[in-house]
Amino acid sequence: MLVFWQLLTDRQRISANLYQIGDIVVTKKQIAILSNNEHSPWLRHLTEVLGSLGQLIVYGEDMFEEDSGESLDIDMLLVDASGLKMELAERVAWLHGRFPQVPIVVLTSSPTWRRARAVLQAGAADYMRRSLEDERLLARCRSLLHCPP
Repeated sequence: MLVFWQLLTDRQRISANLYQIGDIVVTKKQIAILSNNEHSPWLRHLTEVLGSLGQLIVYGEDMFEEDSGESLDIDMLLVDASGLKMELAERVAWLHGRFPQVPIVVLTSSPTWRRARAVLQAGAADYMRRSLEDERLLARCRSLLHCPP
């Protein structure tokens, strides 16, 4: 498991994901990224782009074993569609069943209408092209996390 942490200069840490800015207590969002390509330059770029939204944790697919009793407290889940062992729509359905309140965004390098329909029906909140279009992805993630622009 890799953890990418944004340096907080004007915030005071209260606990793992609570910070105080003046008199205001802010919750830091927990964003999980499911990817079997942890050494990918694209994944490193993604963590840099989304680091401003919260704490990013990259999990390999093996971390999501069906018999795992580990409970994850996450606010959003990004799924890198490349290199998954389980069929994509099945994986999304399983993740949606395990984390029903968590928005799931599937990122793929080769989108198709058939796969888009399958993953959206399986419970994904969005299906996007995996690219370097930082602003589009950042805007969508902010929207799903209810963060101000």
